[in-house]
Amino acid sequence: MQIVEDLPQGLSYPIMTIGVFDGLHFGHQEILRRLVARATEKNGTSVLLTFTPHPQKIISPVDAPPLLQTFSQKAEMLSGLGIDVMVRLPFTRKLSLYSPEQFAKKILHCHGIREVYVGRNFRFGHRRKGDFHTLGKLGRESHFSVHPIEPVRLRGIHVSSTTIRQALKEGLTSLARRLLDRPYQIRGTVVRGSGRGSTIGYPTVNLDPENELVPATGVYVTRALVDGVAHWGGTNIGYRPTVDSRHRNRPLVESHLFNLDRNLYGKSIGLEFFFRLRSEKKFDGVESLKQQIDRDILLVRKYAARAQILSNSHALELSRRESRVSHQRRS
Repeated sequence: MQIVEDLPQGLSYPIMTIGVFDGLHFGHQEILRRLVARATEKNGTSVLLTFTPHPQKIISPVDAPPLLQTFSQKAEMLSGLGIDVMVRLPFTRKLSLYSPEQFAKKILHCHGIREVYVGRNFRFGHRRKGDFHTLGKLGRESHFSVHPIEPVRLRGIHVSSTTIRQALKEGLTSLARRLLDRPYQIRGTVVRGSGRGSTIGYPTVNLDPENELVPATGVYVTRALVDGVAHWGGTNIGYRPTVDSRHRNRPLVESHLFNLDRNLYGKSIGLEFFFRLRSEKKFDGVESLKQQIDRDILLVRKYAARAQILSNSHALELSRRESRVSHQRRS
């Protein structure tokens, strides 16, 4: 995938979708698969136009939402989905003042875009004056077609970045996982902690997150990706009220990882969230805290064992299907 700040000229039949695409959730993925399929059909180029930073951080910073993904996370996913070109357009105050007509001419028409796919609630131009119908009218004038993308619902829930953010703020990581079509992941660097975990038998990896949004405080079933290897474990997000009375501006992210006994300081890892076991609470003392952690870790191990069984079963079924298809082709 090519990553640019200005769309190259001369692309073969460029087909574009426009948006922030924060999180690249289940709904986004449906849009992008459609885009890639259409580009393949036309022997063209699939193009995703996004903005950096989030437009709200320029227009009204106080209302800007925390992003679900870092740029590197988004780029990796887009590449895996088959997008040919990602335009990372710098969103400036000048760009925010473009009228719908200026945006259509300077961003779309001048770069030879042939087709545009956006939702019916798409808004663009200064003060969001342009909508889906405006874009269609401008497209007819500038020789590009505009196609609607219908909202995606999953079990009656509207799939959106806003819904996912709210779920994570409430600790509903299972819901976020379904809407994202994968576990929510934060990335960060392993930093030194106080070492208290080792004194009670549960050494932890302390993560300094890069992501703007960290799930609500509580204890979670998680899986850490270290050098491409997955390690299940339990993660506490919080302020450690039982053992630490210091005031903190943000919660700590501490993970006890299974089957991993080596120094990770300074290493970048990914941490996936599957299920929230409980909220954070203050215990009477360290012994009460340790007893609760014993119970938490037992539940984490049960969850991980069941997840592994399901994963192996799914892999076996896929293998059987591939074997049957291969046999049918030979026949």
